[in-house]
Amino acid sequence: MGLGDIRYEDVIAATEEFRRLGRDDFLQTYGFGRARSYEMVLDGLRYDSKAIAGVAHGHATGEFLRAGDFSGGAATVARCLRELGFAVETGETSLDRAALLERFRKLKVSRGPGHPDPSRHQPLSLLWAISREADERPRMTPWTQFRDEVGPLLVEFGLPNAKATPEYPFWHLRGSGLWEVQGIPPESAEQMPKVSILDAHHPQAGFKEEAAGLLRDPVTRLDAIATICETYLQDVDHQALFERTGLAGYTTAGNLVNPAEDESGGAAMDEHGRATGPAPRRHTTRSVIVRDEALARKVKELEGDRCQICDTALRHLDRPYSQAAHIRGLGRPHHGPDELQNLLCLCANCHVLFDGLEIYIDPDGLVRDTRGDREPHLLRRDPGHPMDEAHIAYHRNLCNLNARKPAVG
Repeated sequence: MGLGDIRYEDVIAATEEFRRLGRDDFLQTYGFGRARSYEMVLDGLRYDSKAIAGVAHGHATGEFLRAGDFSGGAATVARCLRELGFAVETGETSLDRAALLERFRKLKVSRGPGHPDPSRHQPLSLLWAISREADERPRMTPWTQFRDEVGPLLVEFGLPNAKATPEYPFWHLRGSGLWEVQGIPPESAEQMPKVSILDAHHPQAGFKEEAAGLLRDPVTRLDAIATICETYLQDVDHQALFERTGLAGYTTAGNLVNPAEDESGGAAMDEHGRATGPAPRRHTTRSVIVRDEALARKVKELEGDRCQICDTALRHLDRPYSQAAHIRGLGRPHHGPDELQNLLCLCANCHVLFDGLEIYIDPDGLVRDTRGDREPHLLRRDPGHPMDEAHIAYHRNLCNLNARKPAVG
């Protein structure tokens, strides 16, 4: 039975029970959470619209619907109540960074038979969608593309023996309040559409505008990725997962590149394995970030061309040699600023370790090894060298996300 069985008097009966029990007891009794988007307004009082509709359905038919039995929203509950003459208003408060992360922590994930752990379908789908935001791709994705790209992820990184059903996160992520599905007719939206309906109507899904806007900020985006991984995907190989979901940029703080061994080809070899000619060349075109060389010289002068981590002073061609390393990387997806507060003076070795997320700076200014193999020591720093703790925290969060051991300062 659908919501069309509800009558005006059934809604009134539900509101009377709401007032008698009180909001919290009413919601708990009938298995609903607080409204995130739509509230029914009657005589100056506000009611959780989906809960009212579920209980009204019980008064009408004897079958009390719970939250998981039907979908809420403008096309279902709000439409039904408005057609009966009730006022329904948007009651959702403006989303901020803290609320966004809290919703990621409290996804309505299912637990299937034989699987005590929460399903990974929604978290994996969200990481895939976040990678689209990081790459500045369209917010909404057609069902067929979602199916073809997310489906294999569910097979590879889902729970053992769990069935890959991309249609479930495509539809049920709406329960997070961060996701929307467009293109499903109202008459097919009262419950989860069958795959045949998705195939026939070609709907699109993706983050709501407000959530997508927040995720365009690199710091918020990293926090969102970390929240999802720490809450639902602790036992997954994060580096392998990031490679597959399009988030490979989060496996390094800089621009470390490990091309495939056969990518550049090879020189011709004789029977003894020795090259018979010069190394081959390959023409490429690429976009390069323009860095402020004056800033690089400044940080080296302030630190006397000595590595701030290991205190090494190198020389090359009889001159001091050091490298200016960005704490929060300049390129995608980190988009760090090219400023003195975002620079360290490092030797080449420590620069590679820092960009490779092998070492980080803790809140007390101690340099630590992510594997815990070395004793921590204080980062050397000239008093005239300003450093932004926000950039240091960003790098530290990257290390935490990629560390084999979960606790990173």
